[in-house]
Amino acid sequence: MNSTALILRFFEINAVQFGNFTLKTGLHSPFYLDFRKIVSYPDLLKEICALLAEKAASLQYDILCGVPYAALSLASGVSLLNEKPQIIKRKERKVYGNKQMIEGVYRAGDVVLLLEDIVTSGASLLETIEELENGGLQVSDCLALVDRQQGGKNVLHTRGYRLHTLFTITQIFETLLQNKKISQEVYDNCCDYIAANTLQSPPPKANSVPPPLNYAQQLSSSQQPVQQKLLQIALEKQSNLVLSADVDTLDALFDLAEQVGEHIVMLKTHTDIFANFDTAAIERLQQLAQRHRFLLMEDRKFGDIGNTVQKQFLSPQYQLNRWADCVTVHCIAGASSIEALSRITDAGLIIIAQMSTKDTLTDEAYQQKAIEIAEKYPQQVMGVVAQSKKHRASHLLQFTPGVHLASAGDDKGQSYHSPRAALLERNADFVIVGRGIYEAANPAEAARAYREAAWQAYMERVETQVG
Repeated sequence: MNSTALILRFFEINAVQFGNFTLKTGLHSPFYLDFRKIVSYPDLLKEICALLAEKAASLQYDILCGVPYAALSLASGVSLLNEKPQIIKRKERKVYGNKQMIEGVYRAGDVVLLLEDIVTSGASLLETIEELENGGLQVSDCLALVDRQQGGKNVLHTRGYRLHTLFTITQIFETLLQNKKISQEVYDNCCDYIAANTLQSPPPKANSVPPPLNYAQQLSSSQQPVQQKLLQIALEKQSNLVLSADVDTLDALFDLAEQVGEHIVMLKTHTDIFANFDTAAIERLQQLAQRHRFLLMEDRKFGDIGNTVQKQFLSPQYQLNRWADCVTVHCIAGASSIEALSRITDAGLIIIAQMSTKDTLTDEAYQQKAIEIAEKYPQQVMGVVAQSKKHRASHLLQFTPGVHLASAGDDKGQSYHSPRAALLERNADFVIVGRGIYEAANPAEAARAYREAAWQAYMERVETQVG
C-alpha cells in the first residue's frame, strides 16, 4: 500500500476527521487525528508497522519503547518485524509490586528508539524521554506516524533528539484535497490553523534542568577553590578527561600517570588497593601531578557518621589531608559526612549521587536527596558523580563515569556510554574513563583519543548554545 492509499484509508476509517474539535490542551482545531482506531484494522496496522520498521532499520538503537498508550501497538509491531527487544514505559507508577515505571529487560546505557503516533508539541515524547533517562537509558531518535508540524520537531531538536516521521500533516491535507476528500476551503482553513498555532521555541518547563554553563562561565562564578583550579586546568589543557586509575600496583599507577598526564585534568585513585602506600608514594604522586598539571582525586567514597569519616580522612597511613585535592563522599548518612569533612579539610568534596552499575540502588529519590545536600554547600562541594544532570545549581560540576568509546559493558555489572553521549545527552562536565585507557595497548594514545572526543563534544555543546 503506497502513501496515498494509506492516507485515504486513514480518512476512510475516520482516523483523520474534519470539523471543530477541542484538544486536550483546550485549543480548538479544525481537524482531529485518532490513530488509536488503527488497532481495530490488522491489515492497516501491519502496513504501518512495516513502514515504521523500514525507517527504524536505518537507525542505531538497542531497544524499542512506545509512548503510552497509542504507540504501544506500533512499538510491538516494529519489535516483531525487526526482531528488536521492547520495553514498556508506564503512564503512571504502580502502587504495588515492583512499582517500576519501566517494564521489561534492559541494561543501563541501552539506546532506546522511541515511537509515537502523533507529534504536536513534543511534550509526550519529552516526558517519556525523561523517565527513560532517569532509568539509565539513552535516547537519540524518535519515530512517529505523523508530525502535526506545530513545533514539536523543533522542540525535540533543540533538546538534542532527532524526529523521523512517515507523514506530515500537510502531506495528508494535500493528498485528501487532490483526491477530492476535502474542499479547498477546508484545506486552507487547516493550513491557516497550523501556521497560526506553531511553537516558535521550546515551551518552558517549570522544573526543567538548564543546560550546563561553559567552563569560563563556571569559573567566573565558582566559590570552591579546588573547582576553580580544575576549571582553569580544563581551559588551559583543552581537556575534560578524568582518568580512573584502578591499577593493582603503585609502579603501574606511576607509569600510567606518566604516560597519560598531558591529556588528563585529574587522576582518580583508590589508594587502599596498594599495600605499600606511604609518604614516598605521596611525594611521587604530587610530583607527577605538578609536572603534568592535573589534580588528584581520592575516590574514597566516605559514607559513615561524621566522627568516623574525620578519623578515616586523617588516617596516618593514607594521609589524605596532605595530598588529595578532592575526595568522594556518599550521602547515605545524610549531610553529616559533608559537614564533618568540611571542618577538617579544604579539599573539594564530590558527592556520589548515582552509580554507573546496571543494578545500582541510587534510584531517582536517592539522587535528588544527594543533590539537595550538595546544593547547600557551594564552598565545600565542587560537584556530583552522576549519569545525567538532575539539578539546577550551576555551581555543581557533573562527573560522569562509565564512559567508553566502545559503549559496551562488562560481566561485572558496569555499563558504558560514549564521550559524546556523556557530554551532549547526559550534560556531563567531565568524563571519567578507566579501563578504556589503562587496559589499552597504548594508554597514551587511548587517552589522547578520549580527550579529543570529549573535548570535541564539549565544544559542539558550547557552539550550539551560542548559536
